[in-house]
Amino acid sequence: MKWLAIALAVLAAFVVALIVGPMLLGDKGYVLISLGNSAVEMTVISFCILVIGAVIAWYVLSRLVLWALSLITGSHKWFGTLGKRKRKRAFYDGLHAMAAGDFDTAQKALGKTTNGDFEGVNYLASAQIAFANNDLAKARYFLVQATDFPKAKVAAMVMHARIDMVEEKYDAALEKLNELDEQERENKQVVQLKAQILAKLGKWQVLQENLSGWRKALPKADYTTWSQRIAKGKFAEIASKQGAVELKSYWETLPRKLRHDDAYRAAYIQQLLDQGMHADAQNLLVEWQKRGPNSALFPLFTQLNIPDASPSLRLLESWIKQDEENVSLYSTLGQVAFNSGDDVLAEKALLKATKMKSRKEDLLLLSAISERKHDTATALQLYKEGQQLAS
Repeated sequence: MKWLAIALAVLAAFVVALIVGPMLLGDKGYVLISLGNSAVEMTVISFCILVIGAVIAWYVLSRLVLWALSLITGSHKWFGTLGKRKRKRAFYDGLHAMAAGDFDTAQKALGKTTNGDFEGVNYLASAQIAFANNDLAKARYFLVQATDFPKAKVAAMVMHARIDMVEEKYDAALEKLNELDEQERENKQVVQLKAQILAKLGKWQVLQENLSGWRKALPKADYTTWSQRIAKGKFAEIASKQGAVELKSYWETLPRKLRHDDAYRAAYIQQLLDQGMHADAQNLLVEWQKRGPNSALFPLFTQLNIPDASPSLRLLESWIKQDEENVSLYSTLGQVAFNSGDDVLAEKALLKATKMKSRKEDLLLLSAISERKHDTATALQLYKEGQQLAS
């Protein structure tokens, strides 16, 4: 409107000049307009008024036309807004039904949102419903649609990879995650899923090479767990393919840092036990716990099955002298003694443990000892008591 005010002000000044000028000079002047055989004659003042009226009429008419067009355009927007509201309502109805477990209603409602812009969330929800209904083909279809939305891409790829895992298509799942760009591959869910896939594929070396780079994306507990799984996986692979001798050789080639890692030590001893090399396992359990029980290594004592368990028994007894109220120490001592054939020591230790706290595994071992002594009645009683307790 500012330009109109300026234009009118200029015209007004022009009219004033035309009127005042001739009046001062005593000559009003005239304008002759000839149209064929007709002629129109008017004063300059009348002509200016006619021009100003024409300009004003043109402006008013143009505004009326624009207003009419805006009404038409506005009506289209109104209908568009109405449709958008319906899709939005259907979207929320679908999510509510999905949360309530009414997947049929949810799917019908979300089916009305395909033209709406929900940043792909509607497709992700539809895929989740299809997956819950075990319609994997439909779930894949919706996930492909969701990948067109940048904010939904990572979630869609993760869900797609999980569907591949359900169908044991681990290579396909890994390939999908590798299609993500570098920043997207740092997503915590992507990292955790990729680690699971590599483990399923037995690619322990690849997993180990990537694990250090995933330290920030993985919680500390998960990082430790994966370190242990990698160690177990690699040792199991070597032992099964090349034997215990090669396993021991491989251990010696590991960096000092890994050979002092509790997770690697526990995995290594577990493989020695699995290979039947209990004497070697015992030597390491005793050597690596000279300063006291280690939470990662201590539970492995119960798996020792060796006639001469004296090194382990002496170590356990020394710990008991320092902590005489530790039930686990007595229970473990009884287990090791029982496996080595020393029923007297085993019974003594297990009775002490049971006196402090009755546990199923201890009572069952006492039952086995009584059975070895052909005391069937006591063995049956201890067995019943053990079965009544939780492990």
